[in-house]
Amino acid sequence: MTQTEDFDMDDAPEEVQAPRRRSVFRRRTAPLLPEAGAAGAPLTAVIAVMSFLAVLAMASLLLVNRAASEWTSALRSEITVQVKGADATEIAARVEAVLRVLQETDGVIDAREKSREETAELLEPWLGQGNAEAFLNIPAIIEVKAAPALRDNLDLLRNRISAAAPGASLDDHARWHDRLSGAARSGQAMAFGVFLLVMGAACAISVFAARAGLAANHEIVSVLHLVGATDGFIAAEVQRRFFVLGLRGALIGLAAALAALIMAGLAVRVGGPADNFLPSLRLGGWMILWLAAAPIATCLVTAITARLTVLKTLSKQY
Repeated sequence: MTQTEDFDMDDAPEEVQAPRRRSVFRRRTAPLLPEAGAAGAPLTAVIAVMSFLAVLAMASLLLVNRAASEWTSALRSEITVQVKGADATEIAARVEAVLRVLQETDGVIDAREKSREETAELLEPWLGQGNAEAFLNIPAIIEVKAAPALRDNLDLLRNRISAAAPGASLDDHARWHDRLSGAARSGQAMAFGVFLLVMGAACAISVFAARAGLAANHEIVSVLHLVGATDGFIAAEVQRRFFVLGLRGALIGLAAALAALIMAGLAVRVGGPADNFLPSLRLGGWMILWLAAAPIATCLVTAITARLTVLKTLSKQY
């Protein structure tokens, strides 16, 4: 056996061995366009803040819409009769007269007098506990559920009640309904405006970050063009990187926003009587889905804006 035959390829030094074939399914561990320095962490933090604000804006929009719907639906279905008098005996007599009128009126579904304790409880947020019953001659309150046809024309019922009980007045809550509807529309417009501002800020951040990434990796981009890479391929790589960073930041922002909303809901539940006027912060299934749409939108806006920025920048440079 000759010296040549004694030589085995397995004994060859590592530098002269034949290169091993890489599997086509091997996952690339590093991005094709590496970030300049530690730019990923600051960008993730900024996207997390944007997502946090976007979720809060979406939650405000949904809560205002739900609270306004609950309040206005109650106002549309009920009318209130307030009966005043010099003393409790006179008030009781006038209440009986008003109830007889209501029972004889077509379109009245139900009429119920609130107890003195229930009426006093309504005044506690302003007068304090126990002060209303102790120092005031509280008027009687009658809650009336009326059909829509009766609500459209209350003049006749109002005149009949005034004739039967001179100290009685009828309130259809139209003024409160209009004010609540107007306030709800203003709150919804403000929340939607904040959401649009957050999306605009996310777009601006993506533009600056994409341009900075291209400037930091100018040599790599030039080499990619020399080997035949298209602008679309490079833009897709940048979009993928921004999508990963955006998704990471969006999830962090969503978790922080949900935690803040849960804490706010607990604070409202343990509050005093005045908190009964605040909308309830209940996070149901559909509401969580709507809230999850906000960070997803932030992530998509970030990735798509980065892609468009890269395509526009490369078209001017190459």
